[in-house]
Amino acid sequence: MQPIRWSRAALAHGSRAIRTLFPAAALLFVGGLLACGRNEYSEPPPPSVTAQRPIVRDVIRYSEFTGTTRSVESVALRAQVKGVLKEMHFKPGDHVEQGQLLFTIDPKPFQVALDSAQAQFESDEAEYKLAQTEYDRANLMFEKGALSELNVLKLRAQRDKAVAAVAVSKAAIEAAQLDLDYAHVSSPISGRVGRNYVDIGNLIDTTNSAILTTIDRMSPIHVYFYLSELELLALQELVQKRREELGVEYENRERTLVQVARANDEGFPFEGRVDYTASAIDPDTGTYEVRALLPNEGEEDEILIPGTFVRLRVPIGEEEGALLVTERALGADQTGRFVLVVNDQDVVESHRIEVGPILDGMRVVESGLKPDEWVIVKGIQRARPGAQVAAERVGAETAAVVSDTAAEPSAE
Repeated sequence: MQPIRWSRAALAHGSRAIRTLFPAAALLFVGGLLACGRNEYSEPPPPSVTAQRPIVRDVIRYSEFTGTTRSVESVALRAQVKGVLKEMHFKPGDHVEQGQLLFTIDPKPFQVALDSAQAQFESDEAEYKLAQTEYDRANLMFEKGALSELNVLKLRAQRDKAVAAVAVSKAAIEAAQLDLDYAHVSSPISGRVGRNYVDIGNLIDTTNSAILTTIDRMSPIHVYFYLSELELLALQELVQKRREELGVEYENRERTLVQVARANDEGFPFEGRVDYTASAIDPDTGTYEVRALLPNEGEEDEILIPGTFVRLRVPIGEEEGALLVTERALGADQTGRFVLVVNDQDVVESHRIEVGPILDGMRVVESGLKPDEWVIVKGIQRARPGAQVAAERVGAETAAVVSDTAAEPSAE
């Protein structure tokens, strides 16, 4: 088949036919081409951000430390007599009261020793009565001249010897009674008893000082921590200020507050007071030992266990009119911390700041920020220094909610 060949005249005729049949389409096509040539660029709107002024309020400054808990009283219970362990009267982990019976060592040998000492005492007492009677009789005969002084002295010596024998017998009874009492091992304090280290049927030998069990008093409880010299000076300054405010009442009712938290606690749920400070700074470590006393009452999972690693904070000063901003508003780079601020023309500025401690989820700003400046708390990733933004200025309560619920990452 031969290809169709169109002449120039035929093509021109076809073009005229299309324009005649579809005039509207042709006009739209040409208009579209012309419109594309006249399209102009329009800038996107500035990004939206939320800004808040710093919260101004009086704050208490804290220093934070790490420490460990220790029992107020802790006893490693040991046997005081040798014998076979017969009974155990507690379950490991129980709370026991002072004087409660915990162990019984076979008391029979000690009872036999006590009975023997009692019998010896009765024998010695009888000897003493006889010696006393003979001595009294000799004195009467000596007064009548019927007995020499030497014989009287001999009888008095026998009487004195009998007195000493009675005293020895009494001491033997007391010793035997003590051994019998020690065979019943009781708790010297109230607290939680640990596991038994000696099983029933074992021979307990006092020469090796074997531990029977341990007892720890759980409430109250001590927390030990250590201050540097600078922290000690700051704390002393605060104490002196409180003493001047309260006068003589300070020593009776006021102690430095200590707030304590375990590793998994939010905030500091435990509170106590300092009850002991060291007499000197340790020259080897340069630290100062401090001890706090906490009530430590509640359910088993709500109390501090001795030996727990804890976090503490201690008030070291008061500041009036401190500036606080939410943690989300803070950024950081190689030169330090900063916040993004919106000026009167809604232009973003970067302010270098010095930060202080965190209080109730808010960060104290030491310097670099003024109370009347608007800090960006939401939309930080969309804001750049020098760029224009659409800032929504909100109050402190609204901004706190926005910041806490925002799902976007912080500038850090």
